[in-house]
Amino acid sequence: MPEHARTEEAVNRPMSLPIVAALLVLAPLPTLAARCDLNGVEVNTDNGATTAGKTGVLKCYRDGKPWREQEIRNGEFIGLDKRYDDDGSISERQINANGNTEGVAREYFPNHQIKREGTYQNGSAVGAARSYHLDGQLQGVRFYEKAGAQPAVTIEFNASGKPTDVRCGPRSLVPEDKPLCGFGGKRTEVVLYTAQDVKRERRTFADGKAVAAESYDRGGKVTESFEATPKGRVERRFHPNGQVAQEFVVENDYRVAETEWYMNGAVKSKTVREPVDRRPKSTVESFRDSGVLETRTRYQGDARLDFERFDEAGKPAEAYSYDEDGNPKTHRKLAADGTVTLDEAFYPDGSRKVNTTGPKVSAPEK
Repeated sequence: MPEHARTEEAVNRPMSLPIVAALLVLAPLPTLAARCDLNGVEVNTDNGATTAGKTGVLKCYRDGKPWREQEIRNGEFIGLDKRYDDDGSISERQINANGNTEGVAREYFPNHQIKREGTYQNGSAVGAARSYHLDGQLQGVRFYEKAGAQPAVTIEFNASGKPTDVRCGPRSLVPEDKPLCGFGGKRTEVVLYTAQDVKRERRTFADGKAVAAESYDRGGKVTESFEATPKGRVERRFHPNGQVAQEFVVENDYRVAETEWYMNGAVKSKTVREPVDRRPKSTVESFRDSGVLETRTRYQGDARLDFERFDEAGKPAEAYSYDEDGNPKTHRKLAADGTVTLDEAFYPDGSRKVNTTGPKVSAPEK
């Protein structure tokens, strides 16, 4: 093929897809045109010399639309800081010399409905902070008694206006807590819902404290509950059939009693514990599903003191005692009429010391 023909063919041959894709990646994308001016004079925010020592409001535009507004005082960004997002939402705040939010801050939805607002001290919320749904309904309110502290009040609502969470302070701190928190000695019941309007919990408040509560599954059945007592609280968990499954009694922050039930309503186990920090004494009892006592074990801390087993009629059938290291000391078995059929003792290594029902085992001479 003549040379000029090969050249012409190369010029007219379409580029392969990989080459086209590579060129598209390398091709520069159109950039958004940005422009800023200060007091009507265009400035370059990448060049600090254009704003050094100046005071005013910096206004920046992107593709001719407002992008941000920032107050400058003697060359420093202090005061108003307002931002415009592409979707039409707006946020505005005041900033201090540290660049942290100081004073009132607000955000708006694209339809200009307020989204949230609050007050800040050096970047930390203080006082009431509120958020709203798109239609203007209150979504939540929190109250911070001190800057940097956890909220003393938290109240939240779903899009239907139903409460989804309520946590009260020791006194009324915002108008929204007055009908919910039971101030003035009047108890109030508050039903809490999910975002989908499904009832999930019921809380009872008295003077800002939750004194009772019930949690529900999606079918409306109670799954957990608690009730305040003069010394603490009682917590319960429930079987799917509605029967109580577990109960915990707490006094002065100590769990002093635990009870567990079978689904047929019979007691399954009971535990009673001393309200002390170190090596509390406790008793654990287990029951057959008929309600008859099956075993009883006493503890000192984690160490067993003694163990008893009972027959199906609830009569003593077997018993062990243990030393302070948890090693068995004695072992006894009893017949249904109470007759002792085995009575033996042990050395610390577990070997038998005495066996009254089998061959005699003599103790070594001392």
